[in-house]
Amino acid sequence: MAKTKRRKLPLYLQELDGRYFARVPVKPELRPYIGQTQLREPLGPDLRIAKENLHYHVAVFKDQLRKAAEAYARDTGQRITLTTNPIDPAKLMVRHYRDMVSFDDSARTADHRYSSVGYIDEDLVAKLRDGMAGRLSDREYLEIIGASLRDLHVSNADAAPGTVEFRALARAVCVAEYEGLSRIAERDEGDFAGKPEHPALIEAIQQEEAEQQAEAQINVFDDWTFDRVIEEQERQAALGLGRAKSEATLDKYRVAQYDFEHFRKNKKVATITLADGKLWRDHLLAGGKLSRKTIHDKLTIIRTLMNWANTQSELQMFPQGDPWAALEMPHVEKGDSADRTYSLKEARHFLEFTRTATRASFRWIPWIIAHTGARVNEITPLEKADVFEIEGHWFIHIRVGNGRTTKTHKGRKVPVHRALIKEGFIEFVKGQPDGRLFPGGKNEDQRIREWIHEKVFPNRTDMPPPNHGFRHLFEDALFGGVSHKAALYITGRSSGSSSDDYGGSDLRLIEIANQMDKVRNIIKDDIPPEVD
Repeated sequence: MAKTKRRKLPLYLQELDGRYFARVPVKPELRPYIGQTQLREPLGPDLRIAKENLHYHVAVFKDQLRKAAEAYARDTGQRITLTTNPIDPAKLMVRHYRDMVSFDDSARTADHRYSSVGYIDEDLVAKLRDGMAGRLSDREYLEIIGASLRDLHVSNADAAPGTVEFRALARAVCVAEYEGLSRIAERDEGDFAGKPEHPALIEAIQQEEAEQQAEAQINVFDDWTFDRVIEEQERQAALGLGRAKSEATLDKYRVAQYDFEHFRKNKKVATITLADGKLWRDHLLAGGKLSRKTIHDKLTIIRTLMNWANTQSELQMFPQGDPWAALEMPHVEKGDSADRTYSLKEARHFLEFTRTATRASFRWIPWIIAHTGARVNEITPLEKADVFEIEGHWFIHIRVGNGRTTKTHKGRKVPVHRALIKEGFIEFVKGQPDGRLFPGGKNEDQRIREWIHEKVFPNRTDMPPPNHGFRHLFEDALFGGVSHKAALYITGRSSGSSSDDYGGSDLRLIEIANQMDKVRNIIKDDIPPEVD
């Protein structure tokens, strides 16, 4: 009675601790594109159901490998053959050895007669020694281990007799069978402490254990999604660890996140690869529905989210760094800023139209941003206390904190332009109760946009949003003699200098107010008087 085990699991089906997995290996050349050494999908504990679902997942995996091979060919100019061989010789050796030892253990438990057979075929052992040494012909290899090769599903053209690949696999199986029979013989003598002695098998086992340890590290982050990453980032920001992102920014991030996850059909952050980035980028570019800038922004957002995840994991999720570091981004040509700026005619029409509005935000926010260069979301949360006077000069305090933010995460106090005073803004403020000047919450920005499209510029699809349209126009007006530092401060731009945070006294505010007096009135196109 020969002590052997016949493997009955289909190709690419793996059993581990009573559960089944679809498993397809990834060639070393394709691993940078896939990000894994193998593709694996859990199929549950039921063998029948696992077999039914196996073919679908294998087909999906092979499609991923095919796309990765195409990307590899584009990048290197070299084609790579996708083999159906499930594992390399070293892994085959370990698997066959463990199968033999496991079967022997199960058989001894199941039937007392098994351990009574008590013999090992010495002729087979001698041939296995010759096989390990490479002294057998291909035909002789097939005679002694052909059945094992078939059970291990080694039957593809890449490992056919007559090839170097076949002999490498055959020698590996000989090592496994020799070592397996050695353990069986030791157990027949009552020694159950035997361990592999062949250097190749020892090295292969050590390599597999190292890979399993690395895979276990990946599994630590198996439940990490971008939703979790964003939530954690917000929690840290609330504690003062890093800058908080505005709701508008987070909404933009979530849109890009959804688009990417929907395309990838996978929410696991830890498994994102360079190939994912390339495929998504090419898909968006080929679709022709989005501008290159929008695609560039979406890719940048996903890279930002991956960086957050890596930082939160203490650089353990992506220990080699940004998986998309080598991702070529779409080239974005900067357009003419005039295309994003209201003309004087458009600006005047807009401001004059606001005089018919009954909603406070529609009436005053366009005037404020037109004469301060502020962004809409910096003005919508203004409170009555944010408008104050110093020695005859009125100011608007654009704050940060308590749910309010700016692009530079710094507050500023902007002089109220004389045109805004003449229009009656200060009287409006004085007549309001304490609290917010423009009720409506965080959706007020969107309401203003809709009002502009429906009422101010109906049937116009080429109009820039007010953030850009008025902000750029106001910055152009600052060329009328306003100093560079004052212009940066008024519009809330950073110069990159530490001096941005210096001062802030009433004296500086008065001097900035004097600078604001140089800025012309948009409506009347008047030239301001000289300031001594």
